[in-house]
Amino acid sequence: MSKEKEEIKNDVAASEQNGEKRIGCAHYKRRAKFVTPCCNKMYMCRYCHDENEQHYFNRKSVTELICTECDTRQKVQAVCESCGVTFGKYTCLICNLFDDEDKKQYHCDGCGICRVGGRDRFFHCERCNMCLPVQLQRVGHRCVENVSRSNCPVCLEDIHTSRIPCHIPDCGHLLHRPCFEQLLHSGHYACPTCQTSMIDMANLWSYLDSEVAATPMPPEYADYKATILCKDCHKLSTVKFHVVGLKCQHCGAYNTCQTNGFQKESSTSAEAGDSSSSTSTSTSRSGSSSVAFEPREERNDDLPQANPLDEPPQA
Repeated sequence: MSKEKEEIKNDVAASEQNGEKRIGCAHYKRRAKFVTPCCNKMYMCRYCHDENEQHYFNRKSVTELICTECDTRQKVQAVCESCGVTFGKYTCLICNLFDDEDKKQYHCDGCGICRVGGRDRFFHCERCNMCLPVQLQRVGHRCVENVSRSNCPVCLEDIHTSRIPCHIPDCGHLLHRPCFEQLLHSGHYACPTCQTSMIDMANLWSYLDSEVAATPMPPEYADYKATILCKDCHKLSTVKFHVVGLKCQHCGAYNTCQTNGFQKESSTSAEAGDSSSSTSTSTSRSGSSSVAFEPREERNDDLPQANPLDEPPQA
């Protein structure tokens, strides 16, 4: 038995000893059970159903529920037709959602689901087809069409209907906030979808500048150059080759990759070909700096922190 389920069981036992009646389940506080049309069983919510069955349950398909106060089976409605109890302080008959906890729930017609966090804090972007924080409406954001109708690129779980908050990097792609934090903790700062830096990397780029300055290349490699593509500004540039990293001439980022092997400016084409084939490992080494060049442990406090802009989770 998991720790969470054991705590819930203990809470139920304590409530029964005190003569209190437990309202709802571990996921919602409500006074009604769903009659699930898929298997004709009774469950407090869709999560309780999915944890115990081999198939998924769509709560919008529910047509009947049972009042937990008087056990009356009836059609889906906000108030019990027999005892008059309200099934939930927040009620949405579109989503068949009942909840006594105040999570600032609201129904978004564009998303087609109920979300938490307060309608005044979010707006629905028609192109992204999801709710976004209102500050993005003021400062602008990069639209990615139907971006939330996909799975998290880290855990591969659904994003649009998830109860887990989703982080929105500047590139516009989504990933669950816990997955985003795990990536940062592991030293991965690039978006798993497009490889663009997800946070302000100025401190890390400055650190790599000092590492490059403190690590001169051997004289025989001092005049070699490489053509690189920046994953942040998406521009090509030709720079001096260095084993620590290759810095974009346009935006100063080290989040770059080589588009070919390095070569000496004065070398012949044949010598350039030999250099290219003999340095294939250097190409892979100079990829995304978020993976290849992790700062020293004593410099971790200098790394930038994430900007907490999240998509509101489902209620």
